[in-house]
Amino acid sequence: MPESRAARPVTEGVFFPLAAGYGVLAVVLSLLGMSGSTAPAGLALPAGHAHELLFGYALAVVTGFLVNRLTVLQLLVLASLWLLARISFLFVPGSLLALAVNTGFALGVAAIAAPRFTKAAKKWRNRLIGPLVLAIASAAVGLQLALTVASPMAAWIVIRIAVVLFALLMLFFGGRLIAPAAAGAIERAGGRLEARVQPRIEGAALLAMIAALLTAPWPWLSPAHGGLLMLAGALTLLRLARWQLWRCRQRIDLMCLGIGYAWLGMGLVLLGAARGFELGLPDSVAAHAITVGALGTLTTCIMLRNRLLRLRIGLERFQAVFLAMTLLISLASLARLLGGAGTGLWLAAAAWSLALTLLLVMLLRFRQTDQPG
Repeated sequence: MPESRAARPVTEGVFFPLAAGYGVLAVVLSLLGMSGSTAPAGLALPAGHAHELLFGYALAVVTGFLVNRLTVLQLLVLASLWLLARISFLFVPGSLLALAVNTGFALGVAAIAAPRFTKAAKKWRNRLIGPLVLAIASAAVGLQLALTVASPMAAWIVIRIAVVLFALLMLFFGGRLIAPAAAGAIERAGGRLEARVQPRIEGAALLAMIAALLTAPWPWLSPAHGGLLMLAGALTLLRLARWQLWRCRQRIDLMCLGIGYAWLGMGLVLLGAARGFELGLPDSVAAHAITVGALGTLTTCIMLRNRLLRLRIGLERFQAVFLAMTLLISLASLARLLGGAGTGLWLAAAAWSLALTLLLVMLLRFRQTDQPG
């Protein structure tokens, strides 16, 4: 007998708390490992830190956001794979077990999420999401494989590509969330927003990001790669400015999403300057504007926002929470970009952990996992 709608589990009810909790744990353990203290083997090196931030934390958020319509058994299997993948990578990162379960989780997410977007989409920009999810899953497998065979160069290339893949995902979904929300908020205040999705600017930014992905693995194409990232970043900031979020001052949650999108645009410019022309911050530092500033802000706000909206709880009650998380993530990003080693790293880790802890408390407070009827 088919499950009723009221009994159907919601993936975000499981994966959002898992992601928030692991986001706190992984960053603290990673910093301990890189500072020479006792830490799991998988987080003793920068490549392990990148692996768990992108394919432990961020991929769990993507799963909660994109994967739905699962049975209880399917959700249990997917969550178990994620948990086994985290445990195996932390303690035996180069083992065949870690390779198997991390591959299984990534491909499982792609197999469920990618067809949904590929079949339903009509415009090329929307059809991009299916292949993008597959590419992120492939990068997860590729990085795990590179670490298994102990190939630092291959791991570096995959991480380089993975940062751009997640930036592309945030560029698309961040825009698709902010544009209608901004238009609605402005209209409720008696105004009107003309520039919404902005398909031409979005399309140009997406094409620049796709071209940047194609040039990412090849060092001799670094100037082209960097220039494309900078172009995509400039278009992202232009698109954000045209949403006129200053007219939505009463919606702090929406303003916080805008701050995350601003981090994305600035991060792409910084990363492009570093990778293409060796200007500004080093590549490994500039990437944190995307992986901390943009990824941290957008994922925390989206997780809390989606949870409250799904349970039909008014966002206006928790504007202070959105603001606190966003300020903490911005502090973490600035500390990582400008603080250098030592104190800057610990300040960044502390601010990040406080933001994710606050999110986790909220998610556990509203932990209902069934879709309301």
